[in-house]
Amino acid sequence: MSANQSSKEIPSIVKHMFYGEVLEDEVFPFPHLNETQVEMAKAMIDAVDKFSQASIDSAKLDKEAKIPLEVLQGLAGLGLCGLGVEEEFGGLGLDTTLYARVFSQVAGVDGAIATTLGAHQSIGYKALLNEGNDEQKKQWLPKLASGEVFAAFCLTEPGSGSDAYSIKTKAVKNADGTYTLNGQKLWITNGGLAGFYTVFAKTEHDEEGGKKVEKITCFIVEKERPGVSFGEKEDKMGIRASETRAVYFDNVIVPASNIIGELGKGFKIAMNVLNTGRLSLGSGSVGGMKSILKLATLQAKTRKQFGNTIDNFGLIQEKLATMAANIYASESMVYMTTGKITQGMSEFSHESAICKVYCSEKLWDTIDKATQIAAGNAYMKEYPYERIMRDSRINLIFEGTNEILRIFTALSGIKGPSDDLKELGKITDVSKAFQDPIKSVGILTDFAKKRMNKHFGNKTLTKVHPKLEVYGNHFVSCLKDFSIAVENTIMKFGKNIIGNELLQMRIANMAIELYVQICVLSRTTSILNKTTVSDTDKDYVTLLTELIMRDSRQNFTRNYKRLNSSYDKLIPKISQAVSQRDGFGFDIVDF
Repeated sequence: MSANQSSKEIPSIVKHMFYGEVLEDEVFPFPHLNETQVEMAKAMIDAVDKFSQASIDSAKLDKEAKIPLEVLQGLAGLGLCGLGVEEEFGGLGLDTTLYARVFSQVAGVDGAIATTLGAHQSIGYKALLNEGNDEQKKQWLPKLASGEVFAAFCLTEPGSGSDAYSIKTKAVKNADGTYTLNGQKLWITNGGLAGFYTVFAKTEHDEEGGKKVEKITCFIVEKERPGVSFGEKEDKMGIRASETRAVYFDNVIVPASNIIGELGKGFKIAMNVLNTGRLSLGSGSVGGMKSILKLATLQAKTRKQFGNTIDNFGLIQEKLATMAANIYASESMVYMTTGKITQGMSEFSHESAICKVYCSEKLWDTIDKATQIAAGNAYMKEYPYERIMRDSRINLIFEGTNEILRIFTALSGIKGPSDDLKELGKITDVSKAFQDPIKSVGILTDFAKKRMNKHFGNKTLTKVHPKLEVYGNHFVSCLKDFSIAVENTIMKFGKNIIGNELLQMRIANMAIELYVQICVLSRTTSILNKTTVSDTDKDYVTLLTELIMRDSRQNFTRNYKRLNSSYDKLIPKISQAVSQRDGFGFDIVDF
């Protein structure tokens, strides 16, 4: 937590939605920047823009697949290597919101540079920042914040990507208290560039009864340690100037003083790091979308066809409007989340996962629409569209694929309601309920009251702006349906929901849309309540909000209906047929 962050504990907004609850006092008002933050943000944004215009040639970086040393040094000189590091260790000490805003600006300039800086601080040394002891921080943070040393996050392995707990890299304790590290890590951003590696490895632990178990521990490994080596630089589709390599550890001796946090607690450390990394991907996606929309708007306003600029044609207007709505919704989600973290929300895994999924997918949709607007030009390398498209695609894979994060959102979200229904689950058979009428009546009555309240309650959002009241009511209706759907799913499938990924996807998609809606309603309400905002700007955000809320409600309803339809039953049947045929396996000449 930054020195600027509050110590007040704020609960997860999304987690409560799974219970059918909206934390209105936390959601409203929207957490806008204060005057000091605004001044700092503007100064940093201006510095990034000036440096970028003078020193960054993205086409050249992509072609040569390398970021020159002088560019890295220039970025470091702006403080971009230590955005969230406390000032006492040489960093800028930015809170989560300011960090996200500055990082968004960097990502709007170049995806490879954003990847390099993000891998360095969003995840590379984040474990040290979160869990390191004073001695470790004093030794390393000044070098990392200044850019003297770059960092890399070493978790992924050839056989363990999404399943992080199945890593094979091991650290064996020696008689002198040191550890011998053996294993390999795959697709490590900053692999050969870094001098500081946050490495996750299995260590052996004694359990009761003398049983040995393996748990994950987090280590600092320096580049110069004997036995550390690297694979060839990966030749990637996009973000080509960022360096990606395999990293190998062959009998690397690591002192116990290089353990970050507690022995055997590395998995939790890794997950906490990835939570903040996902927020960086969300804010970076927003920056990318803004740059793309600027390109697309210029193209639409200057390209003439049939005697008119193409921004006057409905199908182009639909794309521009959707891209603007994508940005407003994504930005609202990111800064709601970072704002609440700054105010004291410590459990934000649901929110960060949703931000990463939604924003990365909207970024992809945005570059797709911009490419269509630019048409043939976009397909040519002299224009930036094809490079931006290649750079953008990785965001749907980085730091947990969007499929895995949907599964996480659904399963972790339903855990709370599921635990609450355990007692009810013991008496779901009516005849069994009457065997213990005193106990059963109490449980069933409480449960029935809650269900009736969800079905027929008249709960409304009291803090939403009057102009948005209809959309606030739509949100409450969706939230009610969501909570009931979660309970119905738990009771119908029980533990079998774990293997039902299509069902999980529907639940996650509904949760995503609910978070989109409440964040947008909150932000627009704050804007409409401000006397310093022009009527023109208020009209603009109101239109964006109307488009977002309508689309979001439609998306929610589609997923809600498919929870109980036969639609998803078609998917495994067709997929199995495809696998059996080793592809499509059906040709016009055969039938």
